[in-house]
Amino acid sequence: MDILNNLINVMTKEEVRNFKLWINSTNSSGERKDVMLFDYIRKSGDAYNESYIFKKLYSSPDKNSFYRLKNRLQEDLGYNLSLLHFNKHESNNLFLLLSLYTIFIYRNQPKLASYYLRKAEKKAIHSENFEMLDIIYASFVKLSSDLPEINPESYIARRKANADKLNKIRETDQTLAAVTYRLKLSQNYGKRDTGLLKLLDTTIKEFAKNEEIRNSRTFQLRVFKAVCQIFIQNHNFIELEKYALTTYNRFLEEKWFDKSNHESKLQMLVYIINSTFKNRKFLESLDYAETLGQEMTSYNNQYYDKYLFFYYNSLVINYAQIDIVRGLKALDEMEREIRGKQNAYYEFFILLNKASLLFFQHRYNEAIRNLVRLYGNDHYKKADMEFKMKIAVAECIIQYESGDKLDTKKRVEQVRKQFKELLQAEEAKRERFVLDLIYQTEDNSGLQSNKKHQNAMIKFVNQKVKESVEDGEVLKYRVWLSQKVSDK
Repeated sequence: MDILNNLINVMTKEEVRNFKLWINSTNSSGERKDVMLFDYIRKSGDAYNESYIFKKLYSSPDKNSFYRLKNRLQEDLGYNLSLLHFNKHESNNLFLLLSLYTIFIYRNQPKLASYYLRKAEKKAIHSENFEMLDIIYASFVKLSSDLPEINPESYIARRKANADKLNKIRETDQTLAAVTYRLKLSQNYGKRDTGLLKLLDTTIKEFAKNEEIRNSRTFQLRVFKAVCQIFIQNHNFIELEKYALTTYNRFLEEKWFDKSNHESKLQMLVYIINSTFKNRKFLESLDYAETLGQEMTSYNNQYYDKYLFFYYNSLVINYAQIDIVRGLKALDEMEREIRGKQNAYYEFFILLNKASLLFFQHRYNEAIRNLVRLYGNDHYKKADMEFKMKIAVAECIIQYESGDKLDTKKRVEQVRKQFKELLQAEEAKRERFVLDLIYQTEDNSGLQSNKKHQNAMIKFVNQKVKESVEDGEVLKYRVWLSQKVSDK
């Protein structure tokens, strides 16, 4: 799918309606090729056939006119979208004011240019948009040669002070981006980069000495994200919970939350939900999940779709611990909510968690059916091989508990063959142990009745293991086996 198709397919009903009104007002002549192309792309979606629409629009075999039509439509859509949204976001409005400044500079109207530049400065200061302030102050310095009443020294000083803030914020953002990237890349299975963490920690301590920056809500948000990453990397969820709650309550008390940083409010709630869950405060975590659900609807559902997954994930992880039936109900609700969204990851999440919860309800055949559906999911096909291995091991556990000895042994053999290289690694010793245990046991009673297996399981259950290792397991092996040795 090219840019034009993608652009049209993500347009909202409001954007489509506005574009149609605008384009028909510019030219009301008969059938317009650009409108016909727009309508076809919008209705066809993934079934878009370029050869079909080209032949419908043009009788000549030469495609140059068709490509020009596509380019013009793409430009018109971009222009119309920018007009529709320029006043909906602070940054867009700033770009508009700077555009007006540029227009009047080229018309040799410095007073009008200065007027729009001053408006832009006020908005940028209010929203703490230091990047735009740098451009604005540079423009004032240039404009001072045309307007004697503008003192360039004043704006040079402002620009220098702004640059200090901007440089420190950039340093924080760059460090945070590097840490976040490595977190995503490793999928929580990689080794911790202590060099980056030390750099991040040192940078935060340096910033905290500056009182002006410390009292900036923008800086506070950046510090919040950075500090949370440190706590997560170190699996220090007790301190993460304390820090997230303290920061969230401070923002509420200072009345620092508004439309411009509403997403940050949602992010804070997600951190609080996850940390309270990790600290086994499930009811408290669910209370904040409900707050997240309410806040998602604020400002005309601006971030509803973006945080829909986080909301349902919050319900599922907590109810999985205290009420499996309600956990399954939350997954059913999520499935109804996303119907028609064609999101492979959401479907992947639902199927994997349903399989896990159904397993703990001893509904083994239903759990396996969900995993079978999972293997056809597009997100699963792109997943990391190590994660696929953990899913396969979980399936072997479910197969074993279902009592089907023959299918279980066959599946273990398939998994061993499919992930042969991965299973040889030291990091996969827990998976090797589980597969060997299942394969060597003739029936369900064998795990408990075989003394050799019983001793091996007791040793496995009592062995200390990092929380991050168990978090990576689809079905926690120690939880499963502890039930089989609990009476010993």
